[in-house]
Amino acid sequence: MKTVIADKRWAKKYPHVGTGPVSAEPCISPEYFELERERVFRRVWLNVGRVEDIPGPGDYLVRDLTACNASILIVRGKDGVIRGFHNVCSHRGNKVVWSEKGTCPGMLSCGFHSWTYNTKGELTWVSDEENFFDLKKEEMGLTPVHTDIWEGFIFINLDPHPRESLREYLGGLAEQLGGGYFDRMTRMYTYRVDEKANWKIALDAQNELYHLPFQHRLTIPNFCVSKDNRYTRLLDVRLYNHHSVYSSETPEGLVPPPVQALAFRLEAAAQRCQLPRIGDFDFYTIFPNFVILLFKGVSQDYYMTYNFWPLAVDRTKWDLNIYFPPTEHAAHRLSQEYMKCLLRDILQEDAIAHEAIHSGLASKAKTQLFFQDDEIQIRYFHKVLENHVGLE
Repeated sequence: MKTVIADKRWAKKYPHVGTGPVSAEPCISPEYFELERERVFRRVWLNVGRVEDIPGPGDYLVRDLTACNASILIVRGKDGVIRGFHNVCSHRGNKVVWSEKGTCPGMLSCGFHSWTYNTKGELTWVSDEENFFDLKKEEMGLTPVHTDIWEGFIFINLDPHPRESLREYLGGLAEQLGGGYFDRMTRMYTYRVDEKANWKIALDAQNELYHLPFQHRLTIPNFCVSKDNRYTRLLDVRLYNHHSVYSSETPEGLVPPPVQALAFRLEAAAQRCQLPRIGDFDFYTIFPNFVILLFKGVSQDYYMTYNFWPLAVDRTKWDLNIYFPPTEHAAHRLSQEYMKCLLRDILQEDAIAHEAIHSGLASKAKTQLFFQDDEIQIRYFHKVLENHVGLE
């Protein structure tokens, strides 16, 4: 790893982001949380899954978005098109679908009175229809939600009139990560954590490497740590309108623990599979709550996604998905199992820290957050958030 002098280079590159303290109040304020719900989560593009989650006609998934007071149904139609709807029956407002995912035979029926919709959201059958008054089924389909797909990731926007298309919203980030790389990998493992912490605290804690030599000194010693000063240094930081990415390299000559070294040797026999990485480890924050992490493996890259879903000002559902290339042999599978377990242990350490940080800030013993130069991406996130919350 090349020697990098701590010369505050990111503040020089992005002077508009600033260098001063950031208020901690938005992380614990119920009033601010209500503004986030209305002015952020109900107005921007949100990732809700991948196309592989609903591969065939009639496959569906449901996302209950507490922050938006909404239940969203995503379904692949008989024509292969993926559409999004409010999961609300036109009759009396009941949920049409209660299961988190499944397959329907071309129709979806509300369990309350059996009003039935096709996979295009059209109301096709009403029980005891002749007993209603001037019912116009053609005008009473499921309420659509703006839905779009980028690189296999499904996004929705609850704003009836989105300010930007998904492509415009992603901006240069879409170009950086484009190219169809993600469909080469499949989701192998999923973790879900219910945390007693604000969603921004959880995201901030992941959105930097400064903590690695300390919090993860036993699980991943020396990962992305400079040999010169034993701290982490970022290889690159890029800001994309609403979003950001930071990148880092692993130090040259790093000697991993014995079991990890064995897992690396097992992986080395697999065929090369690469992602569009900047460095060895890239962390993309897609505003507001979606993260894509790219990892360089010995012979095969892999990636993870985070979704930080606000449940309350002091509670977050953290969804984590790990995507690997298809396994080629037993040794390859064993190496992936090892990485899954290692990541689980690292993330458990993180989850404990998230709750401790929230508890500390909730005490109001400290009212400001201080970020160093290699945490500029967190400072930028708070700046973007404030710009959105300030919108009327």
